[in-house]
Amino acid sequence: MIEELKKLSHSLGILYVEDNKGLRDNMASLLGKFFPHIWVAEDGQSGLELYHAHNPDIVLTDINMPKLKGFALAREIKAHNADVRVIVLSAYDEKEYLYEAIEIGIFRYLTKPTKVPLLIAALRDASLAIHTEQNKRIFENQLKDIFNYQNNLLIMLRGREPVLVNQQFLNFFGVKSLDKFMENQAEFDQLLLEHKGFLYSTPESLWFDQAVANPGKLFHTKVLNHTKKACHLIMKLRTIPDKEGYTILSFDDITDLNLMMIFDNKAAQNDQKLQDCTAVLKLMNVIKENSSEVKLHNFYRGLTIVNSAVLIKNDDQEITLKTTHSQLKAIKLAKNITITSELFPFSVLCKTANAIDFDLQTVSFSDMQFVQESADQRANIRLEPDEKRHSVTLFQREIKFLGNVRIVDISICSVKIEIDALPAGLAVGEIAKIAIVLETDKQPINLSISGTVYRIDSFSKSFHVVLLFELTSLNEDKLLGYLANRQMELIREFKAI
Repeated sequence: MIEELKKLSHSLGILYVEDNKGLRDNMASLLGKFFPHIWVAEDGQSGLELYHAHNPDIVLTDINMPKLKGFALAREIKAHNADVRVIVLSAYDEKEYLYEAIEIGIFRYLTKPTKVPLLIAALRDASLAIHTEQNKRIFENQLKDIFNYQNNLLIMLRGREPVLVNQQFLNFFGVKSLDKFMENQAEFDQLLLEHKGFLYSTPESLWFDQAVANPGKLFHTKVLNHTKKACHLIMKLRTIPDKEGYTILSFDDITDLNLMMIFDNKAAQNDQKLQDCTAVLKLMNVIKENSSEVKLHNFYRGLTIVNSAVLIKNDDQEITLKTTHSQLKAIKLAKNITITSELFPFSVLCKTANAIDFDLQTVSFSDMQFVQESADQRANIRLEPDEKRHSVTLFQREIKFLGNVRIVDISICSVKIEIDALPAGLAVGEIAKIAIVLETDKQPINLSISGTVYRIDSFSKSFHVVLLFELTSLNEDKLLGYLANRQMELIREFKAI
């Protein structure tokens, strides 16, 4: 305990007040072994003058003294600085003295003659309390600086009532205080403006209730700044541990990306922005700063491979994601990779991966763009049949196509076939018939289907034709059974790679 007191008291000052000279000299000698700064007074009035002159951290005082009693001295000192630790030494232990000591806020009450271990313990505890309070104050000041001067707009709420905002928040709204902001903002629930794909209040639901129900989720929001400019902010709500009802809203201003236009349906106006890789990279930075995840989507012969990924590195040219081993394997096999996030207005398409590291479980991308339609949005599973265990025949106006035909993929409502030549008259919107045989371990599945040509894609040596169709209930059950079995085959095949 002595060693601990020496460590704690090396930067502290102590005032000792005692009218008995013998006790005063002995105690001053003891205190000098621990405290580098000691001031000694022979009465309460002299003690008060020394306190105001030197502002010591600890005061050790007798009660009954001439000119100014110990409790009166303690009251004066605590009124000036409530953080000063006052230790009282008294020959009296009557309840009245104890009650008064508690009322004043005396740190420790010791009776005379005081045993040295008890005194050492009291001084150690007082020194420890002072250091704890100083550290707490430093920590709180640092938090205050972080809260006030980081780039995000921050607001703390108790229930639905704003109680604290940072300087960035005040600057954004052009006010000097939270009170002024609340005067200008008639209804806090109307802070977020309506915009398609964004978070805002509706007659059915208030935006704040939606945010509280989804803590940690990133929301697109539109807010007017002090110049009445509509700004695009990414909002996130955090709950405060052990503080029920308290939340913090953070807003990251991404107005400069000009992404609000992407959220409408005017595709022609969006084309240029959709292909802007810079916008994707900057949104990725917002995701990294908020420690959010993205989803990676790949397809192995139509089998969907989806896993979460964490952004671990990003710059103006490239991003690096950490994901699962199976997803990395799928990326290595795939031609295209799709990235999705609650923050993205559309899926992000990456045509190639720059680098795949199976040891670190990372993958890097650079060539990225938004796409309004992507494979991850498929309503139905489209699987590739076994190349050697299916056959298909195309009929156009009851005339059999004599060229090579194979199924690229098939679902319960469409089929994509590859042909080496385009039959005369086959065009989008035309009706065509196909006869399909899908071999299984039990018995072959035979389907005769009429469908509408939905799309024709031309390649250097072949054509892909997509037919949309509606099956009878019997044929639908057959095809669903085949797709379920085929999916299990592909899962086993993928795991074996």
